[in-house]
Formats: sequence, C-alpha cells, structure tokens
Amino acid sequence: MLIRPDISYTMTQCWYTRSHIPVATRHRDEQGTLFSKCRHCGRPIRSHGGKSWTLADGIDLDELASQSHIRYICVTNTFEGEVIARYVLESDLDDEAIKARCEAVIDKHGAREPLSGLDVRVLGGTKH
Repeated sequence: MLIRPDISYTMTQCWYTRSHIPVATRHRDEQGTLFSKCRHCGRPIRSHGGKSWTLADGIDLDELASQSHIRYICVTNTFEGEVIARYVLESDLDDEAIKARCEAVIDKHGAREPLSGLDVRVLGGTKH
C-alpha cells in the first residue's frame, strides 16, 4: 500500500482517548478558567482547575453546572466523555445526606470498580 503524506492524515492520541494534554504555556481569563493548546492535536482547550481539559470551542459541562441554581449528582463516563446520569438534590439536604446519596449512586453504578471510568460528583447550586 502506498501512503501519500500530502493527502493522508494521522489520527492524534486525543482523538482516540478523548483526553487532551496541554502544552507548557497556559493562561487564565478573569473567571479563572485555564486556556492552552493540546500538545497532540493543537486545538484550543480549557480547564477549570487544571484537572481535566476539554475543547475550548465545545460546551463545557462544568461551567454550565457552576452557574446552575439546582444541585445534582452527576455520573460521567470519563472514557467516553458522556454524562451517564444526573440525580437532582433537594435544596434542604445537609452535607451528611448528600454524602449518603453520593454513596448510594456510586454503589448503583459500580463506580468503585477498578477501571470503571465513572466519575461521580455533586455539581451546581450553592454550597452549604
């Protein structure tokens, strides 16, 4: 098979893993969001806190959740970048009740299993 470099394209690591890695140079905007470029695909990426990076031109679920007045437990598949489930929390729940609900959701979805790829977090609303 003949490969012609001028017309063939190589898929980058982040295309397969959906995990973007920033280059060394980063900058913050006035809201504290980090911006950089992916070292694999060269596309603009952003992060809230520097833990995970998403494409800067897409919808940022963390940003939307931080602006929400409703608190909920979010189950995310980190391998696929998909939200699996959301459970709305009543506004009058205390920290212990929220922690108990999170434990129940973790058990329900098997998020404790090694290599499950599931992330369970409380998002949105105001913190007690």
